[in-house]
Amino acid sequence: MRSGPIELITNAPADWPRVWLEGPLTAHTPTLHFITAVETCFRGSQLQVLEADVVRVTRQGVLVVPLRVRAPDGEYDLFFYPEADEKAAGHFMAVYEIARKFGRLKPVFYSTDDLFAIYPDDVGEVARQDRLFIQASLMPPRGQYAMWWAEQPGERFELSPTYGLIDRLYREISGLEFSAFAQLLIEIGMIQSEEEATAYTFPDQTVEIPLQGPEGVPIILSFSQARGIRFHFHTQRTPPEYRELFLNLALLRFKLWKKQPEIASLPRLESPPLLWWQDLGKRLRSLSDDQAIGAVGSVKR
Repeated sequence: MRSGPIELITNAPADWPRVWLEGPLTAHTPTLHFITAVETCFRGSQLQVLEADVVRVTRQGVLVVPLRVRAPDGEYDLFFYPEADEKAAGHFMAVYEIARKFGRLKPVFYSTDDLFAIYPDDVGEVARQDRLFIQASLMPPRGQYAMWWAEQPGERFELSPTYGLIDRLYREISGLEFSAFAQLLIEIGMIQSEEEATAYTFPDQTVEIPLQGPEGVPIILSFSQARGIRFHFHTQRTPPEYRELFLNLALLRFKLWKKQPEIASLPRLESPPLLWWQDLGKRLRSLSDDQAIGAVGSVKR
């Protein structure tokens, strides 16, 4: 086992500063050591360390990225593997494949050997779909929030990818809206179990809960027995791509939740929210292009 400074192997661009880490390295070497080394080695270069332990939303789910940096040609996602083995190679290959298929990420590995030279038997799932990585926000930024808003004149909500994702969400949790809402309350720590939330707790009026979503994006979660679960995004701080990725994550999250035997066996009740949503779709499709609305589900803060 080597001791002393070890130069980490990487697939980073050739003009990046080399990163050295004090050895010996084991599977238990803290990622904090790597982050500190990168900050030291990048000091004085054109590379800027942005943030550590970052949650990134992808089409496959959520990835936790140890470190993000900004280079002159864009932002990169850095992953640290203290041992270059099949497990490390399998993890990075899965990350690399997500980036190759869907973009948005620029993954870079740092390890004790070239992970591209290791051929793992199994490339497992690396993106999480079991939670939304949301937390309650005590000081939500002021501004306009909405389920959808037009970026260009003439855009129609019912023809957008966002509409399709929301439609699938409504259908996915049809008849299970309250139980699904309870899952979100559990995730943000407002309750510990579904039994703590009852329909009497949330009467006919709409409940609005400010959240911070993954990547720090401001979101308002609203719920009512008439319109169900809705996500309203800060219109000035949310790119359309993020809005669609988050809604896709919510869809993946509830699909996974429904696979639990105790949820799959629940009776599907009549769904007033789905009926409301379907009626909204009919009304939107009946509008002419001149009448098309610029935002849906607006909330002012």
